[in-house]
Amino acid sequence: MNRRSFLRVAAYGTLAAVTATSLPSIVQAQNAKFHVGVSLPEAQNPFYVALGRSIQQTLEKAGFRVTLLSANADINEQVSNINDLVASKVDAILMSPLDTKGPAAAVQRAHAAGIPIFMTARTLDEQYRNLWKTYVGFDYADVGAKKGKWVAENVKPGKIAMLLGPAGALFAVDQEKGFREAIKNANFQVAWAQNSTQTRENGLKLSEDALVAHRDLVAIYASNDDLALGAAQAVRAAGLSGKVAIIGTNGSPPALAAIHNGDMSATILLDPIGWGRTSAEIVINYLVNKKEPEAHFTPLVAELITQKNAYDNIPPPLRERLGVKPRN
Repeated sequence: MNRRSFLRVAAYGTLAAVTATSLPSIVQAQNAKFHVGVSLPEAQNPFYVALGRSIQQTLEKAGFRVTLLSANADINEQVSNINDLVASKVDAILMSPLDTKGPAAAVQRAHAAGIPIFMTARTLDEQYRNLWKTYVGFDYADVGAKKGKWVAENVKPGKIAMLLGPAGALFAVDQEKGFREAIKNANFQVAWAQNSTQTRENGLKLSEDALVAHRDLVAIYASNDDLALGAAQAVRAAGLSGKVAIIGTNGSPPALAAIHNGDMSATILLDPIGWGRTSAEIVINYLVNKKEPEAHFTPLVAELITQKNAYDNIPPPLRERLGVKPRN
C-alpha cells in the first residue's frame, strides 16, 4: 500500500492512522501551549469527516491542543462555533466557511481579537481577503473545467442536469462556472439546475425530479460525490444505467467504487487526508516557527478519476468492503 492510500484509509476510519511523523515528547510538550480551533461546515459529510480527522491528528501529533467544531450545514451554528473559539482565546483558527459571506462577521471578530485565521477547502468572498493568512485549496474553476472537458470529449451532446451544491458557496460557484465554460461550445444544454446541501438524499431526490422533467438527459453534473451517488441511484431506478453520465467531485472511496463498477462516470480526486495534513502543517509552522505562509493562496493539484484509474485509487483494505474487484 502506498502512503497516500494508507493515509486515506486512516481518515475514513478503518485504521488507527498516523498522519504525521511522531515528534519527540519534549517538542510535543513545548507545543502543548498552543490551542488551535477548527471550524468545519458539515458534520456528516464524509469528505469533511476525513478532512477534520486529518487536521486534528496532524495537530495532535505535533503536541497541539485542538478544538474541532463542525456545523450541520447551518450558518448560525458555524457563527456560534467561531464565537466560542474566540471566547476560548485559541491561538489560531483553521476553518472552512459554509458560504462566502455568512460567517464573515464572526471571522472579523476573531481577526479583531488578534487570532490568526487560516482557510481550507472553502473560503470567504475576496472582499474579506485581509482576514486570513492563506487559503489552502483548489482552483475550483479548474476543477469544473476538468469535469466539463471530460463531458465534452466523452458524452454525446444533449441535455445536462446540474446539482449545484450550496447556494453562494464559492467552491460551488466557481466549479459551476468552470464547467459551463468548458461545455459552452460543445452543443450541450443545461436543461435543469438546482442548489442544495450536498447529501446523497438530495442527489437522489433532485435527480429524480430532473429525470421526470427531462428523461433524455445525457449527463448529470454534481458538485460533490454524495450528490453524484444519489444521482446514480436515481438513474438506476429509472432504468437508465449506462445512458446518463454522472460526474462528481471529491474522490471518496464509495464514489471511486461506483465509478469502477460503472454506476458513476468520473470524479475529481481532492484527497481530504493530504489536504488536512497540509493545512495543519501550515498552522504548525506559523505558530512554532513564526513562519508566514508563502502566499495568500496555497494551491493543491486535482486529479481526474475515471474507470481507468478508479480501482487503483481505492485503498486496498476498502476494496472488499466496497465490493470491488479488478477488471479483466
